[in-house]
Amino acid sequence: MRVTGIIAEYNPFHNGHAYHLREARRLTKAHYLLVVMGGNFMQRGEPAIVDKFARTEMALRGGADLVAELPTPFATGSAEYFAEGAVELLDQSGVVDTLCFGSESGDLGLVQRAAEVLIEEPEAYRAVLKAELKAGNSFPTAREHALASILAAEDLPEGFLSSPNNILAVEYVKALLKRGSRIKPCTVRRIGNYHGEGLFPDGGFASASAIRRFLLEGAFREGSFKEESVPFREPFVSPLSSQLPETSLRLLTDGRRLVSLEDFSLPLHYRLLAASDPLEFTAFLDVSPDLSRRIFRLRHEFSGYEAFLDRLKTRQYTRTRIARALLHILLGIRNTDIALPSQFRILGFRREAAPLLRRLKEESRLPVVSRPSRGASSDQEAFFSSVYHLGEAYHEYREKLVIVP
Repeated sequence: MRVTGIIAEYNPFHNGHAYHLREARRLTKAHYLLVVMGGNFMQRGEPAIVDKFARTEMALRGGADLVAELPTPFATGSAEYFAEGAVELLDQSGVVDTLCFGSESGDLGLVQRAAEVLIEEPEAYRAVLKAELKAGNSFPTAREHALASILAAEDLPEGFLSSPNNILAVEYVKALLKRGSRIKPCTVRRIGNYHGEGLFPDGGFASASAIRRFLLEGAFREGSFKEESVPFREPFVSPLSSQLPETSLRLLTDGRRLVSLEDFSLPLHYRLLAASDPLEFTAFLDVSPDLSRRIFRLRHEFSGYEAFLDRLKTRQYTRTRIARALLHILLGIRNTDIALPSQFRILGFRREAAPLLRRLKEESRLPVVSRPSRGASSDQEAFFSSVYHLGEAYHEYREKLVIVP
């Protein structure tokens, strides 16, 4: 049995993701594709547009065989934390042979070399990194310049570490190398406009962010938002039909709640106002002393989640970094909450993948659970899901496993 691991968010699952799954199966000759997916909150510090169970169904009907949940502290962490948590789950599963990920470069050798440099951090690399940070550049920019200085002879493409999937690809390989994992890396080159702004009616791959923007802007225009449950009308749905598999299109436009950052403006504002010390926020993941003081100082200017993100942004702190910090404050994710995953939680599987599930239960070095029982990690995830579903009658422990034919 050959099993290939995939690490994903599927926010939402679109045609580019379906292509990646097909290519992963073809390149690795996999019998099964096991996906580790972020739950209700994403690595960019945002909520998923629809919940984890809807996205699990999208993935299973789009080519995945089994979907497991990446714990939220990792799913919302930096690229390094995100990768370490996901690779830990795949490695501890005991069944995964290959990890197949997308990358803008498609050059596995270059990804591996970059990962080695970032693990070793030679003196020349550290010197450039220090100089770049001293010049006021953000850490991602400083790291990219330092890496380019080391790999100059290897013709590192400009913007290599500015491309989100290249960043994650390097972090996945780093995590595999640091663990001494037997899992082999494999990459699929991204095609199409994965991170562009618009939709392409000719069938080219639009980005997940462009699809989310189109949906959320349309939700308010069409009257399908949190307070109501109104399916989208056909003229609005039509442009999406070339970008989304049928299941994704149905689950995104059938009138269910579409979630955005603004849904959490009031609870976040309350959290910020409740603080009594400028350094209080440093207890939370991704919040430095300087950022904590800035948040504390500007909290009375809060007029909305997105607007506050823009207000906090500086040359030193990227918008994504700040978004993660605010999300961790909202959810109460502290620096001490980054512990290795303690269970392998299954969100759903295809009936035809029952042999994979049986083998997983036999080989996994972590407890395999399909419905969480009360305990520290399960209760924490239940709380995060309750925050995601604020204002709804929702109970994490009553949610059923997603099983598709």
